[in-house]
Amino acid sequence: MRTALVMLASVTAGLACVHDEGEVEINWTIVDRSGTQVFPSGQLGDTCEFMGTLPGTDTAAAYGLQTQVRLCEPGCPGGCDDPACQLDLLRYDCSAARGFSVVKARPDAPYDFHVDLIATPDAGGCSCTLGPPCALAPGPRSRTVEPGLVTDLQVYLFVLGLDDILASAEAGRTRLDLASCCTPDPTCAP
Repeated sequence: MRTALVMLASVTAGLACVHDEGEVEINWTIVDRSGTQVFPSGQLGDTCEFMGTLPGTDTAAAYGLQTQVRLCEPGCPGGCDDPACQLDLLRYDCSAARGFSVVKARPDAPYDFHVDLIATPDAGGCSCTLGPPCALAPGPRSRTVEPGLVTDLQVYLFVLGLDDILASAEAGRTRLDLASCCTPDPTCAP
């Protein structure tokens, strides 16, 4: 009897969580400037092996590219770049081409989903958000997140500022300098 009560309590607690949370799924692909797919099907097996100058440095450093999703309040005066407007932050590993996360449900008011490529130095330190001409990302999408359901953001297409991956290779890594096109994370103190 005691085991049955414990199982019933855990099922009830699980249902309560589903009532407050929804799921977000996103897929992405990366192409070069000519439109050739380079990841996940292409010349890059992942986006973990890059080399280049980062903001505030003069020397090349090893870094990986991650996909980041910011969930923001629509119509917030500061926009999604204002931390006060950001409601949640999801980041996916450099070896992934698909992400899945549980977030707070918002069936009555949508989130604005902003998706970016983020450079994260292998040696640690501040990450930065890639912008033109290093990378192009689609604009925001507004979606509600229903409790217990999956909100599929579909496929995002990123354009990476490379003309030829093979010609950009240096010491086994793809060379892409980001010093002039990567905005440092404002919450990170170097």
